[in-house]
Amino acid sequence: LQATGGAEVVKIAPGGSPETMWTSRQDLVFALGLSSAGRLLLGTGDNGTLIEMEDNDVYSSIAHTASAQVTSLVAAPDGKVFVATANPGKIFTLGPGYESNGSFESEPFDAKIFSRWGRLTWWGGNGAAQGKVAFYLRCGNTSNPEVSWGPWTGPYKNPAGDPTDCPPSRFAQWKAVFLDAGSGAPPSIAWVSLAYQPRNVAPVIDDIAVQDPGTRVAGPPGQPEGFANTTPVQLRMPQKPSASAGAAASVITQASARRTKIEMPPRGLQQKGYQSVLWNSHDDNDDDLEFAIYYRSEGDQSWRLLKDKLTEEYYSWDTTSMPDGAYYLKIVASDAPANPADQALSAERESNRFEVVNTPPRIENLHAGSAVPRSKASFEAVSASSTIDRAQYSIDAGDWQIVFPTGQLSDAQKENYEIELPALPPGEHTLAVQVSDRYDNTATSQVTFTVPPHAAK
Repeated sequence: LQATGGAEVVKIAPGGSPETMWTSRQDLVFALGLSSAGRLLLGTGDNGTLIEMEDNDVYSSIAHTASAQVTSLVAAPDGKVFVATANPGKIFTLGPGYESNGSFESEPFDAKIFSRWGRLTWWGGNGAAQGKVAFYLRCGNTSNPEVSWGPWTGPYKNPAGDPTDCPPSRFAQWKAVFLDAGSGAPPSIAWVSLAYQPRNVAPVIDDIAVQDPGTRVAGPPGQPEGFANTTPVQLRMPQKPSASAGAAASVITQASARRTKIEMPPRGLQQKGYQSVLWNSHDDNDDDLEFAIYYRSEGDQSWRLLKDKLTEEYYSWDTTSMPDGAYYLKIVASDAPANPADQALSAERESNRFEVVNTPPRIENLHAGSAVPRSKASFEAVSASSTIDRAQYSIDAGDWQIVFPTGQLSDAQKENYEIELPALPPGEHTLAVQVSDRYDNTATSQVTFTVPPHAAK
C-alpha cells in the first residue's frame, strides 16, 4: 500500500534490491497468484479487476468481475485459476484458454473544446491488422458516456485509418472488439490514435498591467538591446488565471503534437519619458497569437494604433511626442497566425487609466534677500499637469537641502515655499532651487543676492 493511497507491486531480487513492477493511485491489491503460463496475477479492488503482469513492466486487465474486490487466487490442477471475490462473495474460474471474443473500452477522452472527429488509426499484432479486431467509436457532450451520448459507430477495421461517423462533440470513447481470439495467439493492440480538430475559439486577454512612468521593458537578460548603465526597475506583473485541472490520461492522442513554449520574464529598466505595459493572455486552442495596441486620450472616443504585429506580451514606447494628459490602452489579441483568414478570431481588453506627463514644472517668483538675523527666500512651484512632489535648495553650489511647502504637504499643482537661510558671510551669494513633480520632471532656477556687512552680525 502507498501512504498517499493506491498500491504498488515490488519485485525483490535475490540480492535484496527492489524493483517496482506496477503502481496505481486508485486500485488496491488484495490478492496475488500465478496464471497457467506462470505470469503474476493481481486481484484488485474496488473495481473487481484481475490484472496479468507481462514482461518489461507491461500489464493487462484480463477480467472484470461482478464484485468490488478480488480477495483470493488459487491455482487448479487443470490450469484454471479459482477467483474468489467479495461484495458480493462469489467464486469464478479463469482460463486456461481465452474467450473466443472479447472487448476493451477506453476511458472517455475530453477534448476540452467542441471538436470535429477525424480518422481512427491503430496498430496491433497477432492478426489484429488482418481482421481480428474491429473498432467502434461513440461521442457526446457529458463526461459520463451513459448520459446523452450517441450510439456506437463502426465497425472500423482499417488500421491505416477509417473516417469516423461521430458528430462534433467534446468527448469521445473507443472500443476494441477482439474476434477469433480462441484460435492461435490472441490479437493485441499497440496504439490507437483519433484525429480531431477543436472548434476555433477566440483568445482571451487575462489582465493588463500598465507600469509606472519612466519604466522601459526589455527582453530577458542576455539579449543585446543596448541598455548599458541603466537602473533595474521592479515590474508590476499582470495576474494570471488560476490553473485548471489537467486533462485525464487517455490513449487517444492528437494528430499533431503541440510545441512547448518556454517564456522568460522581461526586465524592467528606468528610462525617462518611457511608458510600458505588460499583459497576460491565453488561447484554449493553443494557437500562436499576435497582438496590437491602441490608445486614446481621456474624453476621446476614437482609438489610434500604437503598435501591431507584436508576438511578445509587453511593449514600451517613448511618450515625449504625446501631449500631457490621461490615456487608456486597448490590447487586441488575434489567432490569425494559426488559422485561415476567414476563421481567425480576436479579443480585446482595455487598461486602467494612466497619465502621461513630460512637461516639467515651473519655478516662479523666486526671491532672496538679506534680513536680520538671517536671510530669507521664497518661490512658487507650478505644474500644468501634475502635483508637485518635492523641492530642494542649494547655496553657493553646496549640498541640496529638502524644503517643505508652507502647508507642509505637497499635494497640489501649485505650492508656495519660504526658506530661512542659514547665517551667511557678507558678500554675493547664489541660491539655486529645484522642484520635481510626481513623474520626476524637474525644473531648476537660481537667483543671486548680496548680504551686506551689517546683516552678518
